[in-house]
Order: sequence, then structure tokens, then C-alpha cells
Amino acid sequence: MFKFEILSKIFEKQNLQKSATKNGKTIVAEYLAKNPKAKEIQPFCQKIWNEADLKRYRRCRITGNVTHHGYLNGINHHLTTGVNPKGLTEQFLCTGITPKEMIEITDKEFKVLPKLKEDLKVFRCVNEKPDFSDQYKRYAQSLKIKKGEIIRMPEYAYATSDIDYAKIYLPDNKGIIYDILIPKGARVSKTGYGINNEIVFPRCSQFECVGTEQQGEAFIVKLKYIKPVDVAL
Repeated sequence: MFKFEILSKIFEKQNLQKSATKNGKTIVAEYLAKNPKAKEIQPFCQKIWNEADLKRYRRCRITGNVTHHGYLNGINHHLTTGVNPKGLTEQFLCTGITPKEMIEITDKEFKVLPKLKEDLKVFRCVNEKPDFSDQYKRYAQSLKIKKGEIIRMPEYAYATSDIDYAKIYLPDNKGIIYDILIPKGARVSKTGYGINNEIVFPRCSQFECVGTEQQGEAFIVKLKYIKPVDVAL
């Protein structure tokens, strides 16, 4: 008798669920028959997502660069030296946001940038650093790098297809010239066209050394950009 009571309740519950489903479908069908335009209405959450996507992520896919491409150089010191950590939460210039917020936005945007359709060669120059500079250690490590070793750049590193423009940052031709190959399929922030390209790499990007050479007083480090695992949104 006990088992029968349990089974009765189970069947009763299943019948109620079937009945509710059937009634629900009938009600919806009748409503749509009277209001055909209701089929075009999107859920509110989907509408909000689409608007957010259009404002930020779709823009990146179309333009090929992150929103704050031109401002990142101004906050790179937070990533390389850690100077004035308080500044991370203060409004940066006329952007209306803080460096911390800019970093959060930019990191997400890098994940949805369009992939490069072909290999791209760019140059990045770093002037000679005195031994008392807070960046001397990084500079010295690059001078000693060997083929096959990895360089990690914690900042949003800038580079350009125009080597003459890059050498503006190499007074008297003293320092390091990074000759970088960006492989097809990489996601980097890109502005300009052809030889006028300006590139910004995601922060903490890694590069493999494929060779070095001395050119006068400049040390050339040839690198290949290591594409991160693709986790595009």
C-alpha cells in the first residue's frame, strides 16, 4: 500500500507537469496568433548585451584596435615600475576612467580583435639605459639574450612598421632595436596602413629570440611574437 501511494503521487506530479506544459504552449500560440509582432521582441537581457557589444566589442572587431590604443603608453609605468600605485585609481587625463579601469577594458578588447591575415614585421626601439635607471635590469637582460630564450614585456608594448619612426626613440643610435615578426593569426591592436602601422601588444606579451646582431652602437634583437592561447569572447 505504501508503494502504491508513492507511485500515485509521482504519476500525479508528471500529469500536472504535462498539463502545465500543454496549457502553456496553447496560451503562447493563441497570444502569438493575435499579436504576430510579438515574435520579434527580444528578451531584455539580450537587448542589453547587444547594446554593450555594439558600443565596445563590435567596434574593436571593425576597427582592429583597442579603444584606448593611444593612451596606453601613458599608463605603462604602472606595469613596469609600479611607481605611484595610488594613480591607478585616479582619473587619467581626459579619458573619464582610471588606469585600472582602462586595463580591465583593454584586456577584454584584445581578446576580440580580428586576427592578422598575414605576417607583420615591426620594430620597437629602446634607448640606452644608465645603470641607475629603474629599467636597467630589463635592458641589461636583453643585451645578454640568446637564441631560443624568451622575453616578456609586462607593459602594453608599442611597435611600428616604420623603422625610421621607431629610431626616434634611439638617440645617437645607442640602444636596442627589437626586430619583431608577428605571425598570421595574432590579435594585436593596429592603427594605420602599410609602413605606417602602429602596433600595441597585449600586456605581458612573450617573444622568442630568433637571433641577435650588432649594428654600430645599436644591438638588434630579432624576436617572434608568441601568440597566446586564443580565448576570444
